[in-house]
Amino acid sequence: MLEDEQYADLSVCQTYWRAFDTGRIPCSQSSFYRIAKAERMTGDRRRGRHGGGMPRPVPKAVATAPGQLWSWDVTELKGPGRQRFKLYLVIDVFSRYPVGWRIEHREDTTLAVDMFASAFTRYGAPQVLHADNGAIMRSHDLLDALHAANTAASFSRPRVSDDNPFSESLFKTIKYDLNCPDRFDHIDHARAWTADYLAGYAGKHRHSGLAWHTPESVFDGTAAHQQQHRQTLLNRRYLSHPQRFRRPPRAPEIPTIVGINHRRTTQPLSQTG
Repeated sequence: MLEDEQYADLSVCQTYWRAFDTGRIPCSQSSFYRIAKAERMTGDRRRGRHGGGMPRPVPKAVATAPGQLWSWDVTELKGPGRQRFKLYLVIDVFSRYPVGWRIEHREDTTLAVDMFASAFTRYGAPQVLHADNGAIMRSHDLLDALHAANTAASFSRPRVSDDNPFSESLFKTIKYDLNCPDRFDHIDHARAWTADYLAGYAGKHRHSGLAWHTPESVFDGTAAHQQQHRQTLLNRRYLSHPQRFRRPPRAPEIPTIVGINHRRTTQPLSQTG
C-alpha cells in the first residue's frame, strides 16, 4: 500500500485508513504501522522532501553457501599530495572472501566490467551482486554484463550506509590495519600492498563473523574439517580436566545463512491484527 502511487504523499495512518475503507487491508492499524516501521517507510514520506519518488524498499538478499551473493564497492586510498587512488573490491558475502579487486586512478565502467569478467571466469557468476548507488554500479554496461551472466543486481537505498555492510566493514578493516600506509608513494605501491594484505586476510585472518575461521577456508569448504579438528581438541581438553567446565565445550559453529538485511523480517499480515 505504501508503495502505491495514489498514497505517495500520505502518512502511514492516512494510507492505512484509506486503503482499509476500500477493503484492501486485513490487519490492524498497529500491525500496519509496525511493519512499515520495520521496513523504514515511516517518517516524512512527501516526495518533494526527498527529490521525488517513494522511499526505496529495504534490499534483502541471503546466501547459504559461497558463490551465491557477492558485494562490491569502491573506496579511496591516499596517494602523494592530492592524488587519490580508487580501490575496487568484490567479496563473496557468505565467506567474506575477496573474489576480485583492482586499484586505478579513476572510477570507470569499463574497468569494473573487466574486473567482473575476470572474477566470473575464475569463480563463476553469483546469483546476486549487491552494491551501493554509485554511477558505475548502475551503469548500463555493467548491468548488461550481469544480465548476460544471469546475475541479479541489488542496490542499497540512497544515503543508507548499512545496506552494504560487508563491503564497508572490509574497507574499514583495511584502512585501520596498523600496517596500512597513511599515504601510498605511487599506485604500484598501493597495488602491491593491497595484494599482500588481501592474501593474508583471505588465508590467515580469523573472522569473528565466520566462527573464527578464515575467509578462504569457508570459501573453499575446508572450514568444516577445521571445525571438526577444533572440536576434537576441545573434547580432549574436557576429558583431561572435566572439573574446569560447567558443560562440554563446543567449537563455534559457522553461520548457515548470511545476507543483506536478512534479519529484518516482517510478520505476515494477521486477519485479526
